[in-house]
Amino acid sequence: LLSDLSVTLKPGERLGVIGRNGLGKSTLLRLLAQELRPTEGDLWLSAHTKVGYFGQTNIDRLNTDLRIIDEIASANPQMNPQRARDIAGIMMFESDEQVKKVKVLSGGERSRVLLGKLLAAPANLLLLDEPDHHLDVESVDALGDALEEFGGCVVLVTHHEALLTELCDRLIVFGKSGPEFFEGGYAAFLAERGWDDDGPTRPKKQKSKGDDSR
Repeated sequence: LLSDLSVTLKPGERLGVIGRNGLGKSTLLRLLAQELRPTEGDLWLSAHTKVGYFGQTNIDRLNTDLRIIDEIASANPQMNPQRARDIAGIMMFESDEQVKKVKVLSGGERSRVLLGKLLAAPANLLLLDEPDHHLDVESVDALGDALEEFGGCVVLVTHHEALLTELCDRLIVFGKSGPEFFEGGYAAFLAERGWDDDGPTRPKKQKSKGDDSR
C-alpha cells in the first residue's frame, strides 16, 4: 500500500490525506500511531511528541459506564474540571447533556466524546481518521473551530471539503500509483489537479509561453 513515501511533520502543520477509499489512508495513520509496524523503512518520533489518535473503530474503547464529562476528563487528570466542561460544550454537549452516560449515546455522539478526549489530552500531534464521519453539520463546524485553535500538528484523513479547505496546508494524495505529496492546500489542488471518476488526476500540463489555446 505504501512505498517511496517520506513524511516530515513540523510543529503546527496541518496535513490533509485524501483519495478514494481502500488505497491506504487509514494504514498510513495506523503506522504513524504505531498501531502497525512498517515492513520496510523507519518511523521516528521526537521524544517530545505526544500522539492523540482518532481511528474509525476507536469509539469502542470508550468507558460506557462513565458520564460524558467524566470520560472527557479521564484523558487528562491534571486538567481543570471547568476545561472539561468547556470541551464538552465545544463538542456540542449542552450542560444538561454532559451528565449522560456514554452507554446511552449514539455512534455520532460517541465520536464527539472521543474527539473531546483528544482535545483534552496533552497531545501535540493529532491523527484523525475521518473524524467527521458520524457528525452533523454543526458538529463538523465545531470540530473545525477546535482544530484551528489546537496548537500542535494535525494529520487529517477526510472527504469533507470544507475541513480540507479551511485547515490543511499540504496534502498527501492517494491515487492508483500510490501516495504523493501536493505542496499546497485543497483549493490549490482543485485548481491544479482536481478529481475524476477514478480519483485524483495527474498534474495538469502547463501551457508554454505564447500558447493561447483553450
